[in-house]
Amino acid sequence: MNKVIVTMAIGDKYSRFYDKHCKAGFEEYADKYGYEYICIKTPLDKTHRASDRSPAWQKLLILSQEWSSRYDQVVWVDSDILINNLSALDITFNTPIEKVSAVEAYSIPTKALHDEGLLRQYSEWTRLGVPFIKNLTPASYYENRGIFAPNLNEVLQTGVFVSSPKFHREIFEYIYQNYEDYHGSHWNYEMPAMSYELVRNNLVNWIDPKYNFCVGNLIAIYFPEIFSTLTKRKKAINKIQNYFETGYGYKSRMQALRNIFNDGYFMHFAGCQDLMNIFSTYLQKNAS
Repeated sequence: MNKVIVTMAIGDKYSRFYDKHCKAGFEEYADKYGYEYICIKTPLDKTHRASDRSPAWQKLLILSQEWSSRYDQVVWVDSDILINNLSALDITFNTPIEKVSAVEAYSIPTKALHDEGLLRQYSEWTRLGVPFIKNLTPASYYENRGIFAPNLNEVLQTGVFVSSPKFHREIFEYIYQNYEDYHGSHWNYEMPAMSYELVRNNLVNWIDPKYNFCVGNLIAIYFPEIFSTLTKRKKAINKIQNYFETGYGYKSRMQALRNIFNDGYFMHFAGCQDLMNIFSTYLQKNAS
């Protein structure tokens, strides 16, 4: 089948960041598994409504483009992801084309470990007075974002997914047109609406969590002492760069991140792009 891997980096700042840290990995992955590759650097929707909300919503328009009709499968990957090309498998292998294939957010890396990490994060944030939305279950995740879905037990992590223009263009356009972005990053942009519509319509094929290894959650699970220090630093000075770049234990912190990178396929730095900058630079310096 004809396949393409698509990402988006709109604006000079994000474009330069993506080109520096991610582009080569995306291109290597595309070459390895026979994909074409597209990085979108201008908005697909230039209306006033579109400009008032995050460009993240425009991933829902990728199946509506003239170029997308050339492909059987379109793979979306957020531009804050590092691909481990030494181990990453073909994400489209054995995926049903009529389904959207993606990772279940409450199962990264397993449901039990995710729940443990979530409780650890909430406990630490509460202790330090960091504001957050408490989402212990998928149902509460939706409800806290204005969607009543007591019977849904999964949340689709929208940073990575496999879709088909033939089967999913219509529902993607429906989500884009019928939901608004009232609270931005605080409500995870397009993720609640996109997850809700796809899950409730039985359109999802769940895939290996390694295709969407969310760094913040995994640090809380496997390296609680690092997570605790991260939270304190971020609350105090609103950045984590100094902590990771200097001081006692730098090598052990980088090794912890390398362990996450080596265990997964796609390492997703959602909400911690500063950390991605540091770790990507570390990988480049220590490439064998």
